[in-house]
Amino acid sequence: MDTITHGITGALIAKSFSEREGRIATLAVTLGSVFPDIDTFVTWFYDDGIAFLKIHRGVTHSVVMLPVFALVFGAITCILSRRKNKWLLFSMLYGIGIASHIFLDLITAYGTMIWSPVSYARYSWDVIFIVDLVFSGIVLLPQLVAWAYSNRAKTFWRACAVWGGSLAVAGGIIVLARNSGIYVSISTFATAAAIIALILWAPSWRGAGYNWRPSAYCRAGIAAVAIYLSLCAVAHRAAVQRVTQFAIHKGLSIDGIAALPAPPSLWRWAGLVRTSEGTYRSSIDLASSRETGYEFFANAANETVRRAESLPDVQTFLWFARFPWITLQRQDGMEIVQISDIQFLRPRRGTPPFTFQVLVDREGRILRSGLLNR
Repeated sequence: MDTITHGITGALIAKSFSEREGRIATLAVTLGSVFPDIDTFVTWFYDDGIAFLKIHRGVTHSVVMLPVFALVFGAITCILSRRKNKWLLFSMLYGIGIASHIFLDLITAYGTMIWSPVSYARYSWDVIFIVDLVFSGIVLLPQLVAWAYSNRAKTFWRACAVWGGSLAVAGGIIVLARNSGIYVSISTFATAAAIIALILWAPSWRGAGYNWRPSAYCRAGIAAVAIYLSLCAVAHRAAVQRVTQFAIHKGLSIDGIAALPAPPSLWRWAGLVRTSEGTYRSSIDLASSRETGYEFFANAANETVRRAESLPDVQTFLWFARFPWITLQRQDGMEIVQISDIQFLRPRRGTPPFTFQVLVDREGRILRSGLLNR
């Protein structure tokens, strides 16, 4: 999940229960919720081109190290705030923020090393997409509604500003999505606009919303998050069942199977089945009983591919990639081995993100190897 949404979620959690401790508690949970992504900046100090794959979502995202980080940050906060008797409280607040980050990354498809440094196995629950704008909206909107109703004289104009800003952002996202090959209908946009308007102005009915504390709005947001994630989990289970039925019907020898969320709707999923020969991939629409065809991405296999696979960096990439797709091209007397992770395949093809390339000359020498993009 993106770092901004992590921070917004941390603020929502803090505001729902920490009114007595005030801003310092909100700051502690929010900082804790964004801290694990500091590993992104650590990779800048490595010359290794695939350091990002080895480090990101590693030790800073570990439940093993969580207590250590929380206690250290709690101690630092006590020193800076001169509240030495609050060490355990601040440590707990940081721990809540870090735990929320780990959980929200775990339920995406990217892979999180939650047991590092004890184990570097990657875990993915595949419940929501790595960047889930619906989730981001759910955690942000209650805080904006609470702000709008905190001043009765300014509520109408604040609500209008939030609604207009939300529509502008949504419109921009739809344009970007369509340019990337993800279609979002006008009816979906209109429905979202109506729901946001309802959430913004419903509390003004008979003035009820003016009597609610900000924590009440945030607790409602937490409940909405729980409902949304539960619906996503149910949809994920249904999608996995469809993929499993295909694999059984086909009689495949399965090395890996998954149903990955495909934005913007929780009805849309990508079904993947990995075999020793390659990967089957299909688009699934849970709103339709009609089955879509599976496309097979065959893995190339020859001596050049085997040499490429033996390279340490390629071994690292294969450890990262859940559904590797290996292709071999010949160009200008060279052989080009490309390994991509099918789960990141774009709707409009081209080279997928997270693609590793190895160039081999006609004498079999490795000329160049590394990530093309990420």
